[in-house]
Amino acid sequence: MIKLSHFEAFNAVMLSGSMTAAATMMHTSQPNISRSISKLESGTGLKLFERVPGRLIPTSDGLALYEEVQRSFVGLSRLTEAAQRIHRTGSGILRIGAIQTLSLSLVPRAIKRFTDVFPQVKLSIQTAHSDVLSRWVREHTCDFAIVSTPDGEEGVERELLYTAEGVCIMHADHPLAARRTITPRDLAGERFITFPQGDPPRLLMDRIFLDANVEVSRVIETSYSSITCSLVSQGVGVAIVNPYVAREYLNGGLVARPFVPAPRHNAIMIFPSGKPLGRPVENFVEILRKLVKEEEKSIGRILWPE
Repeated sequence: MIKLSHFEAFNAVMLSGSMTAAATMMHTSQPNISRSISKLESGTGLKLFERVPGRLIPTSDGLALYEEVQRSFVGLSRLTEAAQRIHRTGSGILRIGAIQTLSLSLVPRAIKRFTDVFPQVKLSIQTAHSDVLSRWVREHTCDFAIVSTPDGEEGVERELLYTAEGVCIMHADHPLAARRTITPRDLAGERFITFPQGDPPRLLMDRIFLDANVEVSRVIETSYSSITCSLVSQGVGVAIVNPYVAREYLNGGLVARPFVPAPRHNAIMIFPSGKPLGRPVENFVEILRKLVKEEEKSIGRILWPE
């Protein structure tokens, strides 16, 4: 029975020119190389070498077989390289889902780091509301997603990525920018940019104003934090937003201050239950965890600039 080791011995002899040199190349003995060549010749019915004193001369059959072996070994080398690449980075495509707030802030920064280290992995990024993302993860349309309010249905596993207190943002020229801390009462009479009626963040802010007995009547509604920050940077009004989003706009004339009592913003990673994460997901999630730890330290510098 012909074995791969017989072809490896043959290849080594052809490359080195002798059985002794081939044995050294393969870290074995010369008799083992000789036996492998004999078994290959008997198994194929081919005479591979003319044996003359002190040397081996490949026959025409030997040369023809060597060409085929070389092609096969190149393919094997590519397969080995592919296996090593998969071991390092994983394979296929990484399908990420994220709420809009994070799709424009934390996720792009994580993707930059990921692609720098794992350029071979293809990426697909989808954004939607938390309930839609949860359904996509359960249906395996996304490999994982980052949501703010995961539903209570089965089929997903959850991990808290971060929880952060909302901050008040305003144009740098706004009078409130001189304050160290903003309260609900400070926003009375201000044009306030917030989420539409019924959205969970809007319900939370409405409760904060109600508890403080503050009425905010001049309201602009938008579902997108990026639009909110753009409007604030134009001096249209003030808003309470996630600090991870606010930091993206601080170079555009926008400043952020602590808001008390602050609404909390959660980022929760969800994964399909009962399915191995895969190396690309594991690598991306690890980058996210490290990035969040780094940015937690920078939030203070955003709120209290020197």
